[in-house]
Amino acid sequence: MIIGISGVTACSSDSDKDSATTTTGGGVTVPTGDGTQIAVETADEKGLDGPMTMTVAPDTAPAGSVTFNGDNTGTIEHEMVVLKTDTPGADLAVTDGKVSEDDSVGEIAEFAAGSQSSVTLDLEAGSYVLVCNIKDHYKLGMWSAFTVTG
Repeated sequence: MIIGISGVTACSSDSDKDSATTTTGGGVTVPTGDGTQIAVETADEKGLDGPMTMTVAPDTAPAGSVTFNGDNTGTIEHEMVVLKTDTPGADLAVTDGKVSEDDSVGEIAEFAAGSQSSVTLDLEAGSYVLVCNIKDHYKLGMWSAFTVTG
């Protein structure tokens, strides 16, 4: 269940007007209030020609409200899909360059290189994998394991 989405775009809609946000000194807009804040960096060295990474800190949170603050430090567009699964991150099945999003509980939609975006989700205890599911990004290494404790 998504309980709030916030990005650093100049536009907003009525659907996110109830989400309280704050802008940090670095210009990143993040939701405020209760819950756990998770930093997610998506990076690539040479677009589709180089290695890609998704770094998550911390990689564990208590069940409940979790805000993922995405920072795209790469050279191309990325996204972050949160999958609730017991399958290890490196072992997800890939079809046509993407993993199945059947286990998705929410996501940060595609965001441009050099930009930031956030999503707040209400997560249950369990194992998760965060992936960039733009074609071929997962198989180039853009994923991270994430655990929610009870």
